[in-house]
Amino acid sequence: MAVAISVPRDDSPQQLYERERHLAAQRELYEWDRRPGLPPLCKGVPAPERFSRASAYEMLSDAAESVASGALSVYGWLRRSPMKISHYDALYALRHPPRVMECWRSDREFARQRLNGINPFLITCIAELPERFPVTDEHLRGVLPDGVSLTRLLDERRVFLCDWKDVAGAPLVLGRFQAAPMALFWLDDSRTLMPLAIQLGQSPAEAPVIFTPADDLWLWLTARMYVTNADGTYHEVIAHLARTHLVMEPVWVAACRTLPPEHPVHELLAPHFTGTININDDALTDLLAPGGPIDITMSPGSDGSFWLAEQEYSRWRLDDWNPRAELARRGVLDPDVLPGYWFRDDALALFDAIGEYVGQLLGVFYRSDDDVRGDPELLAFARELVADDGGRVRGTPVTADGRLESVADVVRLLQQVVYTVSAEHGAVNNGQWDQFGYIPNTPGALFMPPPTSKHMTNEARLVYALPGYRSSVEQMAMVRMLSAPTLTPLGSYPDEFFIGSVPAELCVDRFRSRLDDIAFAIEHRNRELPAHERYTYLVPSDVGRSITI
Repeated sequence: MAVAISVPRDDSPQQLYERERHLAAQRELYEWDRRPGLPPLCKGVPAPERFSRASAYEMLSDAAESVASGALSVYGWLRRSPMKISHYDALYALRHPPRVMECWRSDREFARQRLNGINPFLITCIAELPERFPVTDEHLRGVLPDGVSLTRLLDERRVFLCDWKDVAGAPLVLGRFQAAPMALFWLDDSRTLMPLAIQLGQSPAEAPVIFTPADDLWLWLTARMYVTNADGTYHEVIAHLARTHLVMEPVWVAACRTLPPEHPVHELLAPHFTGTININDDALTDLLAPGGPIDITMSPGSDGSFWLAEQEYSRWRLDDWNPRAELARRGVLDPDVLPGYWFRDDALALFDAIGEYVGQLLGVFYRSDDDVRGDPELLAFARELVADDGGRVRGTPVTADGRLESVADVVRLLQQVVYTVSAEHGAVNNGQWDQFGYIPNTPGALFMPPPTSKHMTNEARLVYALPGYRSSVEQMAMVRMLSAPTLTPLGSYPDEFFIGSVPAELCVDRFRSRLDDIAFAIEHRNRELPAHERYTYLVPSDVGRSITI
């Protein structure tokens, strides 16, 4: 039901009474639920937060198709040699396999996924090697062209590091294995990112061998497999679950407890949190439950995944994930330093469009910083958001005494929130089938310890470490469902959104026009790329406006 949007200063005493009445009802619906180590979440799923029938039907249909596809794949699985990678090609009875099945062995594709795959947040330009990853020119004999040294490449800013240190120490399911690898990449003479070396641990003491593309093919593919397994864990639990799903829910709970539906900030945020409480409740009670999909398919299982999420939450701050600042911290903000980093280009375009939209929309209701400081409901939201007995959101523009002091502060806060629940989530969500959907490309779990020598290996030994039939089918079903197309893309809003406010409706129209421009630019760029290298995860029409899956 549509309500007239206003700030408290513009309302009559009777209207202010209605606002408080609405808030009292909301505070009963939205109670804090505190779980050790995790962000404060909502207790249960309030009725307004439950999935629509269309969303529920979509998920059930996808799950049913996955079950049927898995059942029909059994015959093909049993007919193929169990010691061949092609064993996994039989798992697509009702579905087209992801494109990566055809190119996963390519080193170029392995490097591309670190740039424009489902975890584009680790690639870092380095000026010197970490002491705990002592790669030398001798290691790279046969990898680098004659006359090209690692020192020269470092000086030319052509060396990049991915470090999966944040998965180190995670409890693992008995019989499953996972490394905390480090991988080195370089920009070759064609300015294409390519792998240089892999160490399957955080120090030479832990991982005494450095693997390179010059090694035996199956040995090198085995080393890469432990990298992609660690990357899968980092992506699914840290970058996806913890850094988008869980840390954003407290923002909406705080808003619902302090801002009535009539408030412009509540109205602005509401479409961007459709379904989030419901999907998070499902994730914690089903997806991550003992015996659930994560427990079956991933090396850390349920317990290890909760441990990793808790570790990430203890480090997380909202301002750390401003994309421009985060990219600069990794030394990859400049396209001249790292060309072809389409995630960066598209993420920044969306971040700026969201900031412009939020700023214009708030400008309709807050004409000065005094208007912000004089809004008691906004003050209550700011305090609830950061309070120890509230949302505990760190890294906000809220002052030490719990205030937002300027329009710019409110814009900065809401820009980051809307970006996180839409674009950042889209970046880590939309490509899961593409990357996880072919098991040898990104196995959720491995069943042999990582190699510690360069003794010859072969295809059969690599396959022996991969998941079996049940885990494979479960992984594929999980990521297929999680990659489902959004029903509510960024820029789509309910018909009653800011209804009656012509200036606000014009802001929405301008935002949609900006998104159309971004979509056109992405489409134009992608036409020039090979089909399997096109980056589409941040096409606005494919980016959900909220976290619903």
